[in-house]
Amino acid sequence: MLLFPRRKAELVKPLLPPHEWDRVQTYALSDAGFGTDPFGTDPDLLGFGYALGYWLHRHYFRVVSTGHEHLPGRGAAVIAGNHSGVLPFDAMMLATDVFRYTDPPRLMRFMVDYFVYQVPFLGVFFRSLGQMPGTRRNFDGLVHEGHIVGLFPEGAEALGKPAAKRYELYPFSHGHVELAARHRVPVVPFGLVGAEEQMTMIADLRPLARALRLPYFPVTTTFPWFGPLGLLPKPVRYFIHYGEPIHIDPLALDSVEVRTQEVERVRESVADLIQRGLEQRREYAGGSV
Repeated sequence: MLLFPRRKAELVKPLLPPHEWDRVQTYALSDAGFGTDPFGTDPDLLGFGYALGYWLHRHYFRVVSTGHEHLPGRGAAVIAGNHSGVLPFDAMMLATDVFRYTDPPRLMRFMVDYFVYQVPFLGVFFRSLGQMPGTRRNFDGLVHEGHIVGLFPEGAEALGKPAAKRYELYPFSHGHVELAARHRVPVVPFGLVGAEEQMTMIADLRPLARALRLPYFPVTTTFPWFGPLGLLPKPVRYFIHYGEPIHIDPLALDSVEVRTQEVERVRESVADLIQRGLEQRREYAGGSV
């Protein structure tokens, strides 16, 4: 089925340039019989989501990205990298970037921390955009269907990094390595620069976070002082670099030592890509690009 039924197409068409509208129209979802695909992705909401993501990607965060040749044109893969920015605009820009620079366009599906699905309406919204709770069964299903799966091995807490720890990677969990090894799919590392500066977090109200079942409750230079408007990120430029696919040693499933080595291999690749992004940002700031 087409991403948008004809009767609703005109609602999204004005939000995208003609070539992007054509790409949206070429993306197909398999209808499971309820107007969504088997994972609950709603074609109408997905179209609006990409239109919003495209505007933010091109005009607000002005994303510069390289290494698209490392993104698989077909088949399953894990895309893993750093996470930051208080609110997950980095995930939105990554998904938009992958959709925009793959041909045919591919939907990146993130494994989302389960606390999101405890928030009324938010879980349904994320699922409608093709994003899934981070369970092994969901990962298995997505890989079996040949999807690109996005993971942040640092976890949701990395979103709340204080300014003093900008671009310092938290320890990586080993789940992405185990799952990639078990399914024999590559890990494509990425490094993202810019999100660390979109909001400056000065405190974490942990008692309130625990009461609300959140990984953190941020106090930033603008939130909660300016209410909901304080959650609007600064229009910083994003730099995304994708690295060469990493093929995980199958022995990682049986050996703790091998698994630890493979996790560090991915983490080191992400760290190198972050440094590349920082260098490119300095070139932009110096006017040499």
